[in-house]
Amino acid sequence: MGEYLFTYDIGTTGVKAGIFTPEGTALGTAYREYKVIYPQPQWVEQRVDEVYEAQCEVSQEVVHKTKVNPKDVAAIGVSCQRATFVPIDKDENPLTNFIGWQDKRSVKQCEKMKQLIGEEKYYQITGLPIEPTASVSKIIWLKENLPEIFEKTHKFASTQNVHLRQLGVKNAPCDLPDASYMGLLDVNCLKWSQELLEHLDIPVEKMPDLTPSGTLVGSLSEEAAQCTGLVKGTPLVTAGGDNQCSALGVGVTRPGLVSVGIGTGAAVLICLEEPFRHPDRALACLAHTVQGAWEMEGICFASGAALKWFRDSIGYLEKEIAAKLGIDAYDILNMEASQIPPGSGGLVIMPTFLGAGAPYWYPKAQAVFLGLTLDADRQTLARAMMEGICLEIRCILEAMQRVRKEITEIRIWGGASKSRLWNQIAADIYGAPVVKTKMDDTGLIGAAICAGVGVGFFKSMQNGVNSMVRISETYEPDTKAHKIYDNLFSIYKDAFAALMNTHIFEKIAGLEQL
Repeated sequence: MGEYLFTYDIGTTGVKAGIFTPEGTALGTAYREYKVIYPQPQWVEQRVDEVYEAQCEVSQEVVHKTKVNPKDVAAIGVSCQRATFVPIDKDENPLTNFIGWQDKRSVKQCEKMKQLIGEEKYYQITGLPIEPTASVSKIIWLKENLPEIFEKTHKFASTQNVHLRQLGVKNAPCDLPDASYMGLLDVNCLKWSQELLEHLDIPVEKMPDLTPSGTLVGSLSEEAAQCTGLVKGTPLVTAGGDNQCSALGVGVTRPGLVSVGIGTGAAVLICLEEPFRHPDRALACLAHTVQGAWEMEGICFASGAALKWFRDSIGYLEKEIAAKLGIDAYDILNMEASQIPPGSGGLVIMPTFLGAGAPYWYPKAQAVFLGLTLDADRQTLARAMMEGICLEIRCILEAMQRVRKEITEIRIWGGASKSRLWNQIAADIYGAPVVKTKMDDTGLIGAAICAGVGVGFFKSMQNGVNSMVRISETYEPDTKAHKIYDNLFSIYKDAFAALMNTHIFEKIAGLEQL
């Protein structure tokens, strides 16, 4: 058997690949982007062949970069974006493009599901709200609008399912974390829900087989080996959805630990020993990569995107200076924001540029600057933006504490975790230790742990975490700053509730149509 673990993290806009030792050392990583297609308003698609081509290119690059002999790769772990799927025929050919998780074509079908099944009943079965993200409403859309495609469909395949098939696994299964966001999994018993399938008239035969994460499901075909630069017969292992793998990659495998990742949006995930539900249906409950465990999660839509907007629209001088000096504009913004004391002089920013995600699920929300005075400068605005993003995330953490009261530690990942200032702000706002791990590509690490479990390198996911995940820094909350942020958090929640309950957001949106 080989000595290295090869992993894919196939995301929304690009694919990463990496080669790791079982001790967590990254020998090399690479990345390729691919296009997102918008055929009609609210439609979001990707070409199946383009994603696979990028996957093959990134594989060859990382093999070339590391100079690792492909024969020394012991296993390949495959992690993918969730809730993106494609119908395939009996010969495993795609019948459409990938239909993405951001696709909103099925709003009417969601309303029908609410009437047919009921929101509470659906949540109790799947752990999900009825809204367009999960695949199920778009499967119904296909049935109603493209019945010939529905009839030809052999399987509704998740992205992970498709890529395993492309790499050589005939009739590849779908692992439980990935299956959770198809919206038809009974999260209590971790099987496809016969009740939902019957209500929605979707034959269970059209759903892929199910398996836990970390399952050895087949091996690399000769054709895929030639395309990827790897070796025919290399074992292929299921590695969960992207958020679950990132949580695994920072070691969130037991209750009390929380994963917070800030990229374009933000993903917050807590490990559960039972499939608990939120009393207000504010958070999703899904299968974890750890067999026999679950996770509860919430998302924000525009966290990192909000700071990027600030950099491009207000921090344009910093951007120009950074370009001339050959440094990152975010580094300048961090330096400037560090000069401003906690609380930003009472300025509160709600970064809900793309609507509010968990726990409010209020798509009509817009961003709000509250308490802006003539004293505020760009430095103050920069810090207030970082604080506002963390205040929005704290809303999710507070909702989680209604289910799991104890939050002992928060493990962070994503682009924001590269900022020491932002990490300290997070600790001060959350009121809990914030921990950064050594490896930034946490999704790849999580997939590597799954791959290691699949071929017996690790006895369990926890054993893999113990071997591969290393703590880099810990940020303890400052008592004085936390007290300031407690007051700001109360203001944040009261102000958002007032704007939402008085329909101010809708009234502002209505002005755009005049």
